Order: sequence, then C-alpha cells, then structure tokens
Amino acid sequence: MKAKSNRKSAATGALARENARPLHEQLTGRLRAELLAKYRAGDQIPTEESICETYGLSRVTVRRAIQTLVDSGVLIRRQGKGTFLAPPKPRVICEIDRLGPFMTAFAAWGENVSVRLLDFAWVSDEKVPQEFEKQKEALVYTRLYETDGTPHASLRIAIPGHLGDKVSRGHAATMGIYQILQERIGVTPWRANFLISSELPDAQLAERLRVSPTTPLMVLERVSFDKDDNVIEKTVHHLLPEVYKLSVKVKRMTAK
Repeated sequence: MKAKSNRKSAATGALARENARPLHEQLTGRLRAELLAKYRAGDQIPTEESICETYGLSRVTVRRAIQTLVDSGVLIRRQGKGTFLAPPKPRVICEIDRLGPFMTAFAAWGENVSVRLLDFAWVSDEKVPQEFEKQKEALVYTRLYETDGTPHASLRIAIPGHLGDKVSRGHAATMGIYQILQERIGVTPWRANFLISSELPDAQLAERLRVSPTTPLMVLERVSFDKDDNVIEKTVHHLLPEVYKLSVKVKRMTAK
C-alpha cells in the first residue's frame, strides 16, 4: 500500500491543484506527452480506472482529459474494445535557411496536406505589426494546414497595406504568401529574419488545432524583406512540435 501511495505522489507531482489551469487540462498535457513517448500507433492505453489510480484523480477529470485527446486526434476509441493511440501525424522537416513556400516542405516529405482559409480582414493602427513601421493598415489572414482531417499548423499572415491592396480572398485561400508576392504583386523575397519560441495557445488557437490550452506549441515568426530591405510580409507559424522539425545548415566562417 505504501508503494502505491508513493506512485500516486510521483505521478501527481506535475499536476498542481492550486494552479489556475484546471486539473483536466494539466492531465491532458501530461498524458499527451507520456502516451506519445511510451506507446506506438495502435497500442491500447491504460483504462480510465487505471489512470485514476495512477494520478490520484477523479473519473470525471480523467474522462475529460482523455476525451480532449480523442477530439484532438491523439487517441481513438473502439466500441467495446477500449482506447488506442491513433495513427501518427505527418513528420515534416522545414529548412529555414532558404526562402521557399511552406508547402514545399510537405512535398519534399511526401505528405498530402490540405489548406483552409479561416479568416481574411484588414486591420489598422495598433493591430498592424510593428515591423511594418509607418504603414497604417495591413491585410491579415489565417491558413490552417491539415492531413486526413487532422490539423497540425496554423499560419497567421500579414501583408503591408500598399501590397495587400493587390490580394484577394481567393488568392489567400489558394496560394502561399511567397507565391502571392511574386506572381500577384511582382515582389521577390530577398531575405528573412526568423524567431523561434514556444508558447501555450489561446482558446481559439487551441480549438483550431484541437489541442489542450496546456499543450506547448512551436512558434516560428518570419519577417521577409525585398532587395531594397523593405518589409513585405510577416508570418507567425504555430506548429505541433511532434509533427515539425526545423533545419538550419551552418558553414564555418573563414578568417579574412
């Protein structure tokens, strides 16, 4: 009995009852990481009763966490059989040391991806990205990337107002931003700055990517410039870390 008590204590160590986030959200993140690390696609996961015992949590809390993982495509239920780890999401390596369309990475790794335009609007004043400096307006839209109905990336794209005038909703829905810049606007991306970080999604983004608000996302911010060093676009990529890896090739600098 003492050993069981110790196991409960260790398991609940990362679940803080005084935390502002509900226990079921904390458990969702914990289970997501542990199940993906310990099980293979098609493996049956422990029962709700077993998880309750392991973490010292109520059946309601465990059931909500598991349902969240089912809704997000991490787990699948089979009537009368149990709950299993779902087939793996695509694995994609994005090379950020060269300029190119985001979709190129999927083609290189043989992944079939569909894209949905979620919103398309003009913003002004404080909502304009600060990188656009004196621009008073910007065109901003969001594209969601999915494989077999499961979302794994959300891209928030912003274009300075004087360039956005030439972009329609149809262009945003069917073309990547670099394709739009070159084919519709006549501007060629010359260089780009990247910033990589990790953050928790807000409620809207969590719903779009079907993850818990406690699931860390990889964030890739890119600001592109033309050959005259004018900013021509800013894209914020929110990526599921189990799907994406970022690649950079570095050469040794030679002394002059």
